[in-house]
Amino acid sequence: MNLLNNISSEFTIDARKSPSKDDEIKELQDFSKIDIPTDYINIIQQASDVEINISNQKYIRIWGAFGCKEMNEAYEVHKYLPNSLAIGDDEGGGALIYIQGKDGFGIYYNRFADLDIEEAVFIAPSLTEILVNNDGIYIS
Repeated sequence: MNLLNNISSEFTIDARKSPSKDDEIKELQDFSKIDIPTDYINIIQQASDVEINISNQKYIRIWGAFGCKEMNEAYEVHKYLPNSLAIGDDEGGGALIYIQGKDGFGIYYNRFADLDIEEAVFIAPSLTEILVNNDGIYIS
């Protein structure tokens, strides 16, 4: 499924860059401490650095493979949240992170300034749930 073509009417894609290259995706998979969910891979195969407007109220950005690896290294995400992968941000200091948290595995919101599992807020089990079914879109 082409996830970006099936997003909810609550979202508009305001910007996107070229898709991640196969070698960048492979490098990210080798870097990641988790098995990267297929819906994220699906998105970055379509576009990278996707800026998504949520009902004209806020933005989220889904990073491409290169940016994902770079941001996880820069913020030392694995140091503070082992077995996780930050995949995007809210353009305001918050991260979207795949992690096994208190509400199970899924996407959690956590401030970059306070990467702590106790501070992580569950958004939804997957990007598909967020972007297609509107789960958790107003959390953060």
